[in-house]
Amino acid sequence: MRHSKEEGAEMKLQASWLAVLLCFVVAGVSCQENAIKNISPSLIECYDGDTYEKWNLLPHSMETLIAIIRKIEDSPGLNMDLRQLSTAILHRFRQDGIVRNPRVKPQAGIMPYAPLGKQFFRHAQTLRVIPGNALTFPNNSISALERCTLHSMLSSSIDIFERGDESRVCKVANYAYRRYSRSAEIREKNVKEEVETLTAEQLEMMSKADIVDPNSLYPALPPNHPSSARLTDLPPASRCPTENGVVKTRWGTVSGGSVLAGIAAGLTPQQIRIGDLIRQTEQRVTSYSNDASVVNKFLGTLAGDLAEVALLQGPQLSGRYILGVDGNWNSSSQPLYYFLNSNENLEMTASEVRGDLDGLILANELPNYYPSKIGGLRLSQVLDMYYSNRGLFDRKNRACNRRAQLYDVAPTPLLTNQTHNAAIILSSGIAAATFSSEAIRKFATQAVNELGTLVPTMNSDTCDNRESSNSFADVSEPAVDLTIILDTSWPFENIKAIISQLLSGLSISKFNSNVTIINGQDGSIMINSTYDPNDFHYLFNLTNYRKLPVKGFELSRSLEKLRAYQTNKLNDEKRQGRAGGKSDVVLFVPYQTNAPQSDKEYCLSTIKTMQEEVPDAVILFLTYGSKDRWGEYVRESNDDLFSVSIGETTESYPAVDSLQTRIKQIPRRLVNTQCGADYESTDPRSSKALMETVVPGGSNFYRIHPNYFSSDDTENPPRVRIQASGIGSLRVCSSRELLHVNTSEAATSANCISLTSNSHIITMNCEDASYLHQCKPYYVSVSSNSTGPSTFACNDPKLCRYPDSVKYTISFENLVCKSGASTLFAVPLLLLLLLAQLML
Repeated sequence: MRHSKEEGAEMKLQASWLAVLLCFVVAGVSCQENAIKNISPSLIECYDGDTYEKWNLLPHSMETLIAIIRKIEDSPGLNMDLRQLSTAILHRFRQDGIVRNPRVKPQAGIMPYAPLGKQFFRHAQTLRVIPGNALTFPNNSISALERCTLHSMLSSSIDIFERGDESRVCKVANYAYRRYSRSAEIREKNVKEEVETLTAEQLEMMSKADIVDPNSLYPALPPNHPSSARLTDLPPASRCPTENGVVKTRWGTVSGGSVLAGIAAGLTPQQIRIGDLIRQTEQRVTSYSNDASVVNKFLGTLAGDLAEVALLQGPQLSGRYILGVDGNWNSSSQPLYYFLNSNENLEMTASEVRGDLDGLILANELPNYYPSKIGGLRLSQVLDMYYSNRGLFDRKNRACNRRAQLYDVAPTPLLTNQTHNAAIILSSGIAAATFSSEAIRKFATQAVNELGTLVPTMNSDTCDNRESSNSFADVSEPAVDLTIILDTSWPFENIKAIISQLLSGLSISKFNSNVTIINGQDGSIMINSTYDPNDFHYLFNLTNYRKLPVKGFELSRSLEKLRAYQTNKLNDEKRQGRAGGKSDVVLFVPYQTNAPQSDKEYCLSTIKTMQEEVPDAVILFLTYGSKDRWGEYVRESNDDLFSVSIGETTESYPAVDSLQTRIKQIPRRLVNTQCGADYESTDPRSSKALMETVVPGGSNFYRIHPNYFSSDDTENPPRVRIQASGIGSLRVCSSRELLHVNTSEAATSANCISLTSNSHIITMNCEDASYLHQCKPYYVSVSSNSTGPSTFACNDPKLCRYPDSVKYTISFENLVCKSGASTLFAVPLLLLLLLAQLML
């Protein structure tokens, strides 16, 4: 259904690519459709109508960007390496400076958009020095929605005109503070980025009202364009203009196009003479050397933006230059609009500073690994590692540490020289005066010095310094099969934000976690099991939510459907031979519903039966208001109940963070693949193995229940075998207590051993337990002893999230199939039989 709605868009896209192909044939391989002053034919679908207006796009977060790139990389038949794909995405989806003419109304054959913003000329020059084209990009690998989202996250522009929503979204005090204060100290007292303002749905409704359209008032030409004088009666400037082409990360918002340009340039290094990039008839700078050169990784990142500052602020400001204007997202869970705190001096925003610096760091680091050491390195892996606590093969190379690397990747003399040369190249397109080379160098020097003052004060970018922490969340990646039973009477804005925040911390991906959402009123599937976070954002929208046939929450019916769902899941695992590998979590999310009274005993009985049939499943509750009313329905009321409060805005919810931590503490499952839901098998001892990986310095925690090892066969006891792959060192521990809890009891009771190429066998028994429920589970942890990269042998795209992950195999011997439900039923039946014999 998702793709059938886009057939028309696909036909238009195919037609646009015919035009691109013609361009290729006529002009040769250097033809770059995104470097001409028209909207690229392949991007028309994103501006033709309001289907893919920003309020309809996917969240502009790093998680979204990585998920889209993974989908491209996994497309069948893709034959592109890291360098080729980075370049193709850059040329296919990035086109800076696209703005809307407020005097033109959309009509048949006319779109009021064109790449006329001041960002375009620098963008066009950048594409000239990063060789490549988009002709080989697999367009059908992602949907039109994903294509337009990708374009929006990579293409820089600023919408400067008043929209009508400023009273709600602008931080007036912060704006005035910045407007009249010029010192570096005052400039860097920024507000938090993740301040909630409007949801995507609220913005959509405002945009369709008669009085305001948040995307309808854009400048047709930059202020210094010769034709700009012809524009009259333009709307006033917004107090908080929106910045496009930005991506939300945990360590500050970044310019997505700058990051990608740095990666592509670093993998295709070029040093080009100025004389080859600027025509003599276009010169705005006198007496410069044609032999001076610019390096593409600098022009595409820091030097390019600093050159804009030098050319536009240098002639106008007699004092200090203004760099690093920051802003706020409309939502921390559904980031789409990024509102800047000022409408002046926007040549180099804080997002561009971060994106430029990140891009340059990656441009310097990637050649050390690719292709010599890791020929199969993927673009999604690069972004996934760099924008995380682990870093790109070294904790030094991570986004939170960018401040410390400024002078390593851009020494002041080199950056000044590159900024000077970039300014000469860009002067013909954006300068409003004629300069001498000496004046350009003076402006470039001051711009670089201002950057050196700004970067150390960007406090939101700092690392959390948890290298020495033993916290479970720091060393273990989440891997959870999450089922959400949702009360559909929740206000959409709140529940969308709550679930978005929850999923963002659980690593929803093919390597880690998946999620299913079930209607708590009738048990129908709202979102079938998916490991693509973008599926949630696409399917869980206001339109679909309003169309639900029934709404509410009925616990008894939900439990019936859940039991059937869990039964089917166990049987599917049996058919597919999956030996677990993920924790099994069921999250009930009631709103104002009270716990049932009339069918309370039925609900409690059903939960008890489920716990016996599916012992690994952990039931949690997240509710609005008092959580105590659900205390009887969980195993541990102190740990498994969470209460969330909602207010006028959808800010982040502390209770959801606590819930994330609880879910991450639940061990992964180890099961006998021969059992299924009925715990019957013709050959239960032939359970299939489980292939796993662990990140360097990380740990995976498992649990196997006595249902699979409670055996009286002393000659063939049940066993778990951990087999190392021979690459990387592992430490394996086993215990009858939880291993991830930092207690002396668990630590002293653990049996640990180190592995390299050998295996470790854990023999299991129930000791003196008379009943199944008296037998404790076994807990197993597998840790990677290596905290630094020694090998990059993990190259299976279906298994390896990172190239330096360590592979291992968990196999089983002599497992059994016993259900707690059937065992408990057999005890009273046996007593009845004995009583009957005595009465005879």
